[in-house]
Amino acid sequence: MKLLKMWILLCTVIPLSSWAQRNPEAIIDTVETPSGPAILYKNFTWEYLQDEPVMLSQEDDSTGLFSAQWINDQIFAYRLKPDSIHDTVIILTRPDRPFTLPYYGKLFRGFMYTHKGLDIKLNKGDTVLSAFDGVVRYAKYNRGGFGNLVIIRHYNGLETYYAHLSKMLVKVNQVIRSGDPIALGGSTGRSRGPHLHFEVRYKDIPLDPLRMIDYDNKKLIANTFPVTKRVFYPNDHVENAIVVRIKNGDTLGKLARKYNISIKEICAMNKIKPNTTLRVGRSLRVK
Repeated sequence: MKLLKMWILLCTVIPLSSWAQRNPEAIIDTVETPSGPAILYKNFTWEYLQDEPVMLSQEDDSTGLFSAQWINDQIFAYRLKPDSIHDTVIILTRPDRPFTLPYYGKLFRGFMYTHKGLDIKLNKGDTVLSAFDGVVRYAKYNRGGFGNLVIIRHYNGLETYYAHLSKMLVKVNQVIRSGDPIALGGSTGRSRGPHLHFEVRYKDIPLDPLRMIDYDNKKLIANTFPVTKRVFYPNDHVENAIVVRIKNGDTLGKLARKYNISIKEICAMNKIKPNTTLRVGRSLRVK
């Protein structure tokens, strides 16, 4: 009944045409119409959503992080480096905006030099949930390896990535709440089996999700997160690097088992090949 009344209203009022003229505090509701989602305003005007996000309040975008670089057709919108980030504190949750673990399964690959997220085991068709409130910025098949990919931008500037999906349940510019179903798990793209690849990024710069998520207890470590250059890749890897000096009998395989890391990862960090001779006394990074 509400939708019918709204549709009658849409047929009788004058549409707006400019995103720049929107006043977020004047928004009454958003509704689905045969021509796509539309926004209703208190002054009886309306406009189609098209390719731009709904701003829920001035407070949501007080820093400008939410609406800046809003791009629907490419993965990375900012292309910044960690050294350009200014120290701040991100509010992750508040009473009306909780956190939800997207999926709880075996965590079989973590954040590494060559891997910028978490790989979580699931079965094809398992439901994937949104971690925080936000709006879908990207939702389509990606040829770069992610397969079916959903990117949600959150009101604190963070973005979460959900990759290798078998089916996407959302579309760009859709408002999402924490815990909403956004996709079904799968193995699309560069994947060797059904799993969820989950990333957390701030202005495109990857961040180890386990810095903020207590995975086993399915909750956040804290409701706020301090942002400094040190917490982002690659600075975090430099800051927390473990370097060993090669001794007699050391091999890449032996070091990989000792430090619970792959040979491929060691090679990538040190820019060497798997058949490189390890000379005694050489320094080699293993974490």
